[in-house]
Amino acid sequence: MSGLPKSKVKLSIQAAHEQINPAELLDDAVYLDNKGIQRCWTSDHYMPWWNTGASGGAAWPWMGAALAKTKDLVIGTGVTAPILRYHPAIVAQVFATLAFMFPNRVFLGIGRGEALNEVPSGNSWPTNKEKFARLREAIKLIKKLWTGEWVNFSGEYYSIRDSKLYTIPRDPIPIYVAALGKLSAQLAGEEGDGFVTNELNVTKIKNILFPGLKKGTSISGKNFDQFEKVLFFPASYDEDKQKAIESIRFWRGSMIKAFFDVDVHDPRIIEENGQIIDDDSLEKNLFVISNEEEGLKKLQPYLDVGFTEIVFTNSSPDRRKFVDLVTKLSKTINNNR
Repeated sequence: MSGLPKSKVKLSIQAAHEQINPAELLDDAVYLDNKGIQRCWTSDHYMPWWNTGASGGAAWPWMGAALAKTKDLVIGTGVTAPILRYHPAIVAQVFATLAFMFPNRVFLGIGRGEALNEVPSGNSWPTNKEKFARLREAIKLIKKLWTGEWVNFSGEYYSIRDSKLYTIPRDPIPIYVAALGKLSAQLAGEEGDGFVTNELNVTKIKNILFPGLKKGTSISGKNFDQFEKVLFFPASYDEDKQKAIESIRFWRGSMIKAFFDVDVHDPRIIEENGQIIDDDSLEKNLFVISNEEEGLKKLQPYLDVGFTEIVFTNSSPDRRKFVDLVTKLSKTINNNR
């Protein structure tokens, strides 16, 4: 087996509704399709990670528009939280409809959510234990509804009665489960078709997340080595490194990992706290580059550990210029595998 060539790595782009308005992101999707980028992930937020200069487009209507305006681009969420503001049955219906209209071009990224989405939309922020239990239950309910059968479901958090989706996916919809901890990684292996994380610490990935994922794939009988492993990487490219850094400062708030768990939901407060992240930290920890060689060097540790897809949150001063670079990086990486 070791003599076989490695599978190709996907390099994808995230449509970041927090930073870019939906009309411009629609143009970006068309450009991705024309450049041969295979997949576009879209953030699914109610509120952004930053206040100044932010945007706040809704992911679901945007997905329909983007799928209709492109020919080959596969689009999904990174990620949807079906635990509070979205009922799992509604998530199941929306994605079933998209997948019926655009077969084999839709996937669902799913996770426990963040306070900045759930609290401002009228919900209390649960404990981590409850969020995890809600997510597990939601996944099971969504899968049941996608069968097109009549569903009666009475769980700890969600109940539906005499429920049936009359429009179901023509083909299975892949589910990618987001994880920052071992239990969520295990859940991805048990219930998902792929694993997603924005954890950039390679040691934590190797020693905590991937062992959890491996345990989950063992329980479900899936092949850990062939299981899709997806990394989200905030990115900014410009030949002038300082311009690249300035453009990615928007994401400083999201670099404070506590905000993914605790109830800090006001973008104004997140922005205020994000000021502690300096430019050196941005350049060191994120995909901030000024040439292709730098990009290859920054990607190598994540390729070595076994990620099958890298999703760049494109925060570049010139987003199309970055997409052009990504196509070059993809060819270089996959020609050498």
